[in-house]
Amino acid sequence: MQSLQDIIKDIKKEDSEKQSNDNQKELFDTAGLEKKKFPFSKKAKYITKEYQAYGMKLAGKLGDTKRASMYIKWAKEKPRSVLERAYSFTIDYPNAKDKSRIFMWKVKELEQEKRDEK
Repeated sequence: MQSLQDIIKDIKKEDSEKQSNDNQKELFDTAGLEKKKFPFSKKAKYITKEYQAYGMKLAGKLGDTKRASMYIKWAKEKPRSVLERAYSFTIDYPNAKDKSRIFMWKVKELEQEKRDEK
């Protein structure tokens, strides 16, 4: 079984080969993943994409590790600007009982605003 460092090195190698073959840039930055630590989840050792790391970061900062997979899915599917705005809104409530509820409500509200604009 490969360790996390071996997997990350393989991904970096594949990324460099891919960029040399075609000049398409990926959103995924493998350089910083070695330094990221997510001690609260066993799933963390399987993180290979940037959106997965972002989802795990959201889950940790909001204190909602039970729904880490939901945050990963949202990081993949929803616009990053919506998630960032909802997160910045949420951290303005330092004494909130459940920050994850505030975050989910704000994401829903921002998406509704976006739909209403169109």
